[in-house]
Amino acid sequence: MKLRTHLLVLTLAVLLPVSIFGVATTLWVAERERDAFERGARQRTLALLTAVDTELNGHVTSLQALATSYNLETGDLDAFHRQSSRLLPMHTHWRLITVSLPSGEPVLTVARDPNAATRRVDRAGIDRTLQTRAPTIGGLITIGGERAFPISVPVEVNGQTFVLRALVDARSILDLLTPQRLERDWIAVVLDQNGEIVAGTNTDPSFPREEVSRALQRALESAREGWLRYASADGQETYTPYSRSTRTGWTVAMAIPAADVDAITNQTILLLAVGLLFAVLIAAMLAAGFSRRIAEPMGELAAAAKALGRGTPPEPPTSAAVQEVRDVSRALLASARAVGEREERLRAADRAKDEFLAMLGHELRNPLGALTSATQILNARAAGSRVPGDAAAIISRQVEHMTRIVDDLLDVGRATSGKVRLKLAPLDLGQVVSEVTKDLKRTSTFAKLSLEIETSPVWIQGDQARIEQIASNLLENAAKYTAPGGTVRVSVREEESQAVLEVADTGIGIPEELLPRVFDLFVQGQRSIDRNVGGLGIGLTLVKRLTELHNGTVTADSDGIDRGSRFVIRVPAIRAPEADVAARAGDEPVAISELRKVLLIEDNEDARHALLAVLRHYGFRTFAAADGLEGIAVADEVQPDAAIVDIGLPQYDGFEVARRLRALNGGERMLLIALTGYSGREARRKATDAGFDEYLVKPISPVELADLIESRFQPAAALG
Repeated sequence: MKLRTHLLVLTLAVLLPVSIFGVATTLWVAERERDAFERGARQRTLALLTAVDTELNGHVTSLQALATSYNLETGDLDAFHRQSSRLLPMHTHWRLITVSLPSGEPVLTVARDPNAATRRVDRAGIDRTLQTRAPTIGGLITIGGERAFPISVPVEVNGQTFVLRALVDARSILDLLTPQRLERDWIAVVLDQNGEIVAGTNTDPSFPREEVSRALQRALESAREGWLRYASADGQETYTPYSRSTRTGWTVAMAIPAADVDAITNQTILLLAVGLLFAVLIAAMLAAGFSRRIAEPMGELAAAAKALGRGTPPEPPTSAAVQEVRDVSRALLASARAVGEREERLRAADRAKDEFLAMLGHELRNPLGALTSATQILNARAAGSRVPGDAAAIISRQVEHMTRIVDDLLDVGRATSGKVRLKLAPLDLGQVVSEVTKDLKRTSTFAKLSLEIETSPVWIQGDQARIEQIASNLLENAAKYTAPGGTVRVSVREEESQAVLEVADTGIGIPEELLPRVFDLFVQGQRSIDRNVGGLGIGLTLVKRLTELHNGTVTADSDGIDRGSRFVIRVPAIRAPEADVAARAGDEPVAISELRKVLLIEDNEDARHALLAVLRHYGFRTFAAADGLEGIAVADEVQPDAAIVDIGLPQYDGFEVARRLRALNGGERMLLIALTGYSGREARRKATDAGFDEYLVKPISPVELADLIESRFQPAAALG
């Protein structure tokens, strides 16, 4: 989807919640307006009903006042007739006044128009008046084509009950409706207690009076007041607010066309729809315009990025209207320059790496060859003296160790650059691992460990030398990180057509944060100053690369610190003939003594034996300790003339040992020589502060060390 489409969609997405909110608000407002309109209409209806009740109450009050006439109380009907005749013109809407017997027979009639006098008896009204002994308002009647309604009150004449009645013209109610100034299409009507329309503002003869009356009667059966919606016979829908009086039973109602009420909502919704449509159109036009200003430079940026990926100089836009686009353009140009410079540095670093590895192999293999030859010579002369034999054993082990380091460095360099070529042949993985394990078991590395082996014949297509390298690296790694008394378990088995080599230990384990990087080059766990464990960080990297070259996988797992670790190699299994593996063995050195007392505190066994042999050869009486605590105890016992202290010691480091040696009896006269692989200024300063007299960096010349001690004490001539 293009950028301008995204911008249009974004614009619509922004408008969508606004539109939803607008629609909801509009409907809510429209509903509130309808409710307000309904309340207003019902209040107007209630006001009309109050006016009607007031009008009717006025007629009742006037008639009750007439009922207290002295002439009526004394039974002087002639006098009362004259009085009523004078009173009738004063009530403009009264048409006649009558006094009737309980039977309804009139005994006195005063009419505004004698010709319009009627003898029609409102039997129900008279009975209700006599029964309730209270004024009553009768239903609508028609006299001579004129509509009217009676009002009756009971009176006592000479101990006999009569009914005083006034016939009121219905136009008195119409006069209340006319001033209301209702909307043109609105109709207001007043109905008596029988549901007959007493008065209405609509004079159209087609007005459905009976239909309105029936609809209101049905509504009044359930509620005294309310809001009614009904459809007339001609299909016109009407809203009708109505209210019935609790005093008179009369009802006031209004008929409002539904179109007038619905127009409120319709107009609001229409206005919103037009506004939203206009907003969407404007937003779309603006989005299209802005997207054009962004899309074109973005397209140029994409082309520039592709050019950068191809290694060609990019040409991003520099005059874009959007600041961010200009920033990206400048960043692309800077990235292009940085990429070019980085590529040049990488090429130079790659050349330097190749040259370094070649030089390392050349420079180390020459002295290693000479050391190997010297070992053979020393072995040939070892029969007459133990010193050459010790030296030969030490040189042999260190040559082997250095050879492994050089081989691993060169191998990992070749493996990471894809230059390793395997000599594949059928191998019994179980036999190869067993032979490697037996060789390692005879070395001092596993002297203090329990090595458990469980192998079965599993055949693979592999390079025997590389498989041995994988197995020995894993085993030496396990031994290196397992304390004396721990256990290393080795197993070879077949699982689902896979040859599985598993090496597990009970050592220090692997921290959770290190597990994902344990096979990365030069990655190791944290080491102490004595470097009791650790290496160059290339062994596991080499294991992983060599395993992958055999189409296999390697995984590492650990339950945490001090809970051991487990490495599992999986390579495809095949059927193949057996193969044999050769084994190797080593020697153990010893030492000899005399004259000046020199204490050597060194945790590396081979280095300690070698220096002891040299010191004895030069006529010194030697004492040795493998750690700082033991060294302090030996010094306190023998009070040596000189102490050679390795800095990287377990328990107490060399600095602490020097301070404690100085504190011993005679320690201030003792020659303290620091022996270390650390050569920085800070290490030298700490050595001086701790009390060391001399600071020697490994490897040291035995002759120079002997000369240094002799120059301090001027010892006797060296033994021949």
